[in-house]
Amino acid sequence: MNAARSSRKAAAWSSYWSEGNITSLPNLFADNYSGNVLRFWNEAFETLEENSRVLDICTGNGAIAHLAREYADQKGIRCEIHAIDVAEIQPGKLDRSNSHINEIRFRSGVAVESTHCRSDYFDLVVGQFALEYCQLPDAVGELSRIMRPGGMLVLMMHHADSATARSTRQFIEVADMFLQEPTLFYRLRKYAEQRIGQKAINSRKTFRKRQQLMAGLSEADNLSARFPDNRFVSVTLDHIKRFVERIHGDPLFRIEEIRDFERTVQHHLTRVRDQRDASFDKTRMSGLAALLRTAGIRSVQYEPYFLDDVLFAWTLWARLSDSHIKSTFAGTRT
Repeated sequence: MNAARSSRKAAAWSSYWSEGNITSLPNLFADNYSGNVLRFWNEAFETLEENSRVLDICTGNGAIAHLAREYADQKGIRCEIHAIDVAEIQPGKLDRSNSHINEIRFRSGVAVESTHCRSDYFDLVVGQFALEYCQLPDAVGELSRIMRPGGMLVLMMHHADSATARSTRQFIEVADMFLQEPTLFYRLRKYAEQRIGQKAINSRKTFRKRQQLMAGLSEADNLSARFPDNRFVSVTLDHIKRFVERIHGDPLFRIEEIRDFERTVQHHLTRVRDQRDASFDKTRMSGLAALLRTAGIRSVQYEPYFLDDVLFAWTLWARLSDSHIKSTFAGTRT
């Protein structure tokens, strides 16, 4: 992945976490993971013992790290819990715990591919919708390096055939049509520049820009009629129409407001495309399992995971071999 694309993705996720979201699926889990998902993670945490070291990768705002702490606190187990993410995260907004036993050590701007953690350190590495976003060879090698011999890796990962993944692909298809060049945002900015900066209210150039904007709005209205349940189209279109009203009637309106909203929309699309690209089918899961085994992370077991009989994700359990010589794969980074 090139540096520019990686930077765009990090910025998009940083923006998302700055809004105070706890999970990457706020429509399903606005207040952190619960129900069967919580039971799954509590089963993973049953491996924890006194002074265990836990790492939550691609933590976001700390969803799984908080679950780990809650479990350890309830059991009276003292653990060292770390959480990393390449994005800038806001875990403090979500910390409603009164824990006097365990703290979570959060680090933003840290990629799984290069954690700078000590070798042979963690007893348990966890991640929900995490490893699949990484550059797998480097990330797997790094996990092998920092896990203790016998340490566990437990993941929940995007499934390419899940309802969420199908919805994501449809969303992107509609959004791509909505944002074909020249985009509505471009037409709106150009109209605003003429309208706000013009000297003659009926200038020919302003009239032409308005015609182009209205043509774009008409196309968007048609798209909205075709996909009436698509909130992206309806919300974005409503915002743009309000911008048009303000251009005509609000003397304090600034063109930068259009750019700010466009940036928000682009961040959202970047995240959704990232989720699409991170969805794994059977072939990709098989490849990941092979990569893990090569790195000495053995006993790899993965299977589809269902919520209320609806396919939701993959789950993966694996253990680092007690006898693996890590320098053959992961190098000697410290």
